[in-house]
Amino acid sequence: MILAALALAAAPAAGPEAAVTAIFAPYRQPATESGAAWDRPIFTPRLKALIAKWRAVTPSDEVDDLADFDWLCQCQDWDAPKFRARIIRNRPQGPGRRAVSVVLGGKHDRPEPVRFVLQQTDGAWLIDDIVASGFAKGLRAALIKTTAADIALRRKR
Repeated sequence: MILAALALAAAPAAGPEAAVTAIFAPYRQPATESGAAWDRPIFTPRLKALIAKWRAVTPSDEVDDLADFDWLCQCQDWDAPKFRARIIRNRPQGPGRRAVSVVLGGKHDRPEPVRFVLQQTDGAWLIDDIVASGFAKGLRAALIKTTAADIALRRKR
């Protein structure tokens, strides 16, 4: 985890590809308890604010729609020696903003790409949104929807 954070800090000079490499570095390490993706320092302040709102209302006695899988690999478990993240597209989306699509695993493991919207923030490339099978309209939209659902659930109790 510390090595991934150091690699992410070094990523600005090398660009968004290095940031994506750093994001997935923990998945290639021997299995350790590295914590949840949402706790990592890889999100823009804007996305961290949505994550904090969601975490504040997340049920403690059950799993909601966003807490039962890893957001980055779109999985619950992975095999570190076989884990691969291959960038297949890197497109600009304005100044300091890139859409980077990544295929995870081998040729047959996960053919649909995960798209990261990266924003350069204070010299670092950070995740501002993720579009993947786990949240087809984006992580940002999923956080808003799930936060509202968790609040409604609390009110029913």
